[in-house]
Amino acid sequence: MKQNRTWIVVADGAKARILLYKPLQKGLQQLPDSEFHHAHQPTHDLVTERQPRVHDSIGHARHAVESRSDPHDQRETQFLGRLAAHLDGAEQRGEFEHLVVVAPATAMGELRKAFGPHLKKRLFAEIVHDYAHQSNDYVYQHIKDSLPL
Repeated sequence: MKQNRTWIVVADGAKARILLYKPLQKGLQQLPDSEFHHAHQPTHDLVTERQPRVHDSIGHARHAVESRSDPHDQRETQFLGRLAAHLDGAEQRGEFEHLVVVAPATAMGELRKAFGPHLKKRLFAEIVHDYAHQSNDYVYQHIKDSLPL
């Protein structure tokens, strides 16, 4: 009897790992080379230009104009896009049958946007929690009721 291979992706905006779940075995096994990180840099390292200045309409004060996009948010979006591309490639190679994604709301939204149609078909469950810094055993205990049989 063939066991279904279910990948569990546990991610946030800066870190992710892929775990393997096989229904006939208890617990989760981390896949080799399946940890992804992006360095969280201070804002001054991400922003190269000085903020533009504007004059008050009354008086002589000058103020910096806020950037329309947060460089940290951009980095997280890029990181999650790379993760989605990795998962898409694995799906095309047939490395898993089901996908379960565990991520906080913001990261989950970015992943949803980045997932292609084939990857979305493999999506078995979305669990909105921030377990990226928890142990694999902890993750299993909290999501086992959402896994395929």
